[in-house]
Formats: sequence, structure tokens, C-alpha cells
Amino acid sequence: MAARWVRYTMPIMVQVDSDDEVARVVTLPEEIREDRDDRGDFCVYDADFIRRDSDSPASIHAQQAARPEWEYDHLRAGPPKNWPEPVEWEEGFDLTEADDRYADFCVYGRSYAEGKTPHPDDRFEW
Repeated sequence: MAARWVRYTMPIMVQVDSDDEVARVVTLPEEIREDRDDRGDFCVYDADFIRRDSDSPASIHAQQAARPEWEYDHLRAGPPKNWPEPVEWEEGFDLTEADDRYADFCVYGRSYAEGKTPHPDDRFEW
């Protein structure tokens, strides 16, 4: 079966203290869920980070294999038992290995044409 990346989202809580400093960052792996684009389609990429149809046999197989499982069906606590230990998780990766193709299909990425005004939240440089 072809290699696939299945995109998930995981909430992160950030505590800001009374001095407006970030005091803590806590991940919530028990709230992991498959990510979807603005049309509601699951986000699945091939080994080269090119977005693929989430309904293809290879994508469906990857989604089923990646589906997180917890030790107890009635209780989600900690990271999924069928995934590597969190210490082995990567915090981002070098997107140059994707030859900038992932950025073209990133559902959260914004792109702007020359002369267009970026969103205020973006730190965008021409």
C-alpha cells in the first residue's frame, strides 16, 4: 500500500500569567481528531506531501491504520496506545523535504499575491 500522511489536530492550552508572559504550554492528546479542510474532507497527503483524495483506497487504509486507540474504550487518557510514545513525536519537520508542495495544500496556510494585504495575524514579509 502507498505511504500516506493523515493530518490530525490536537488542542494546545497556553497559560498566560498576570505579567502577560506565557507560563505553561500543555498538549491534550486525548482530544486528538482527524483534521478536515473547509469542505469537510479529511486531509490526507502522499509520501511527497501532495494532497490526495481522502476517498481513495490508499487514503482510506491509512486513515484506518492511523486512527488513535486508547487503552480503555470509555476513557481517553494520555496519548493513543497504537502510536509511538510522545517523546518520539516530532515537533514539526523540515518542509524543504516536501519541496514546498505541502505549503501549497496546507488547509491553514494563507497565500497572498503581490500587493495584497496580509491578514493582521500573519507575520508576512515580501
